Amino acid sequence: MRRVIKSPVKTLAIISAVLSTSVFFITAFWEKVSGLVFPNTKLGLYGREFWESFLVGMHGIIFELSIIALLVIWLDAKRNKNNDIERLKEDLDDYSSLDFPEINVKKLGHIKRLNGYGVIDIDIQNLVLNNLNVKGVEVEGARLIGLKIMNGFLVGSSFKKMKMRSSNFEGSTLKNTKFKNCDLLKSKYINAKCRGVDFTGSCLERADFTNADLQSSIFNQCNVREVKFEGANLKHAVFQDSAYLTAEILAKAKNLDYVKISEAIKHDLLKLRPDMKYQSNAKGRP
Repeated sequence: MRRVIKSPVKTLAIISAVLSTSVFFITAFWEKVSGLVFPNTKLGLYGREFWESFLVGMHGIIFELSIIALLVIWLDAKRNKNNDIERLKEDLDDYSSLDFPEINVKKLGHIKRLNGYGVIDIDIQNLVLNNLNVKGVEVEGARLIGLKIMNGFLVGSSFKKMKMRSSNFEGSTLKNTKFKNCDLLKSKYINAKCRGVDFTGSCLERADFTNADLQSSIFNQCNVREVKFEGANLKHAVFQDSAYLTAEILAKAKNLDYVKISEAIKHDLLKLRPDMKYQSNAKGRP
């Protein structure tokens, strides 16, 4: 009931439905209604003919109430929604670089509200969301350059076709998260837990994954030029058709067991890291 009262569109729709139903049944069964309520009653102009004309006129009133009024209120609600979206974006832009716990929580709430409105083209630079549990965020086709989610959590989120260069996820846990076709140039994932994260099609040039846990992560069709994997866990990581991938880039990782790479790179990598475990098409080393 509270939800209905807060929504003028729903409130008017209910009123229109009640009036429409009442007028329909009174009109449809007018002979019985008029016979029971006021069969021979007449007070000035208030007679049977008056009430018949009144019912006919009510049909036009209900039509205006149901159609025209609903349209006006819907347009007003849409305008209020657009104003709210603009306000949320302006607040994010104003407070983006501030790093205070209460401000960070407010910024995350604004992003969730924008997603609730169906807005995914969030364009904010140097947005700071440190030490937060960022869950279920969806953004696409915009810019989050310099995004910082350090020592926090990024769970169940999706970033598609985003410009996110120089982003920083140091010390954070990333889970069930996708970076599809994103620009992550010079991004940092130092000491981050990124198990199963999907970076498909993204530019990771000069990204820093030092000591990161990248087990089962996906780097298909990624640009990995000059990426740092020193001390990283790349067990079961996938590098299908990755650009600029070399054995030298991978060799500094802590764990390379069962990493999925081309046979040519594997051949070179085994010379540098004979300790790595791998699967071969032919019988041999497991």
